Amino acid sequence: MFSEQMGEYFGKKFDMDYRSIRYPGIISSKKFAFNGTTDYSTEIFFHALENRYYKCWLKEDTAMPMLYIDDCIDATIKFLKADKDRLTRSVYNLAGISFTPKELSEAV
Repeated sequence: MFSEQMGEYFGKKFDMDYRSIRYPGIISSKKFAFNGTTDYSTEIFFHALENRYYKCWLKEDTAMPMLYIDDCIDATIKFLKADKDRLTRSVYNLAGISFTPKELSEAV
């Protein structure tokens, strides 16, 4: 938050094009072990295939925002290429989807 405020301050003071994105948990279809809070969303598939079970350390009703990596890259490029005059602020939250471990396990 401090860096965003400093970016906005210097952007206005020196007429710079300052932009910032807040990302949700970024997920992909690859098997990675980054120990992030949204890793369960892909690990569940690999563990289900390999071990026929998956024990998630999150509460079953914990919903977390996530975004697929390809969508993240596409949105970031579009944001950086956007005409500055069309932006209404300099800091944006990149939205994704939210689901709970329970919802995902029922779907799997």
